[in-house]
Amino acid sequence: MATPAPGSSASNIRPPAARGGGRLGSEEYHSAPLSAPQEAAVLYSANNASAATAILKAEIKDPAGRNNKQAWLMLFDLYQVTQDRTDFDALSMLFTVKFEQSPPAWAEGPGDSANDPRRAQSRERKDFFVLKPSASGELVAEIDKFVAFAESQGTVRLDVSKVTAIAGEEATLLAAALTKLRKRKMPMWFNHLDALEKVLRAAFNERTPLEQKPYWNLLFELLILQGKMQEFEDLGLEFAVAFEMSPPNWETYVNTVAASAAKSAVAEKAAEPAAPTAELGYQLKGVLSAASANQIAEMNAYAASHTEVTLDMTRVLRVDFAFTAAFFDVIKAIQLAGKRVVIAGLNELNAALLEALGVNRYAILVRRKST
Repeated sequence: MATPAPGSSASNIRPPAARGGGRLGSEEYHSAPLSAPQEAAVLYSANNASAATAILKAEIKDPAGRNNKQAWLMLFDLYQVTQDRTDFDALSMLFTVKFEQSPPAWAEGPGDSANDPRRAQSRERKDFFVLKPSASGELVAEIDKFVAFAESQGTVRLDVSKVTAIAGEEATLLAAALTKLRKRKMPMWFNHLDALEKVLRAAFNERTPLEQKPYWNLLFELLILQGKMQEFEDLGLEFAVAFEMSPPNWETYVNTVAASAAKSAVAEKAAEPAAPTAELGYQLKGVLSAASANQIAEMNAYAASHTEVTLDMTRVLRVDFAFTAAFFDVIKAIQLAGKRVVIAGLNELNAALLEALGVNRYAILVRRKST
């Protein structure tokens, strides 16, 4: 999927570090600073719900923003997503007094929009671990912390975006840690493994053959965890040529939580009454990210056979910030192909994000009813 060329609005958005710091791309239409709701939407897209919440809470208390109903509704969505019933109810009371109307209703359970099996276990925030170097630049102690953390939680999502360099000893330790958790059938998810893979491949060219082996072993383990059997076999051929010895054997890793959720989703879908595709359009779901290639391919196939392309985002938790430029490109391409694009079922968070990206220039955005 192509990345937007420099100058396109989506490719120039950056998560704002502080309020008032964000600006939108170089297109004239998007040259203004981000509004508070859009700033919060971008932060939420970057998986920083706490910062987004802080901005919206400040907005509804500010004399200039307290009448901004969009900020209130986005805050309701954030509390729903994070399953914060206490703050949701407190906000409901304030909303009723302020606007003299009923607040949005609380949706019991994890909800379809989350589409994340861990959310039913209240682990969306609790099992997240960022692997990052210590003050001295080392990872050994952090790897030990990661293993202890994963074992205490029972599931884990590992973010490796902060790992820009790794020593051979650290690569060996991390590979051993991941193998240990995998053999214990630990449900694991990962963020930014592509960046770590680049670091490991760079080490192949920078070190002697003997020094390279820890990096190869870690990369083999990462491919197993991602279920990338073909890539594993290709790497095995490279390994055999480089070292004149047999590569490790492929092993199957099953994330039991994800597999169970997928099985349940298939059963639920089979039990649902059939509905005309033309009315519902194509339904997107979960967190839209680089891992959503299958969904995007199916969406493009659907768009190719329709003159009016309706995309249902009722079940979309969020559009990952790293994927926003690609998503913008896809919608723009469909519209420029002569299609009328309607994106429906948007919650306030996702609607504000798409407006910040400029997607509303290429599609009609339809929010779902909040009250």
